[in-house]
Amino acid sequence: MAAVVTEHSETSVGMTPVHDSSATAMRHKEESVFRLKAEGKSMDCIAQEAGVSRSTVTRIFRYVERASAG
Repeated sequence: MAAVVTEHSETSVGMTPVHDSSATAMRHKEESVFRLKAEGKSMDCIAQEAGVSRSTVTRIFRYVERASAG
């Protein structure tokens, strides 16, 4: 049976397991998305530079909008 990760780190997009390499990679991509947005990049440019799809960029921004709304 695989080990269960019990330690978590809260990111701007939610709770992500600390020791999961795929979660760590996603957290870095999320940080890249926000950095590129702060630089004024377009959605397509953000997706390309962060290495995610345009729909993932949209999903990240929607989640943050909903979280900040209430």
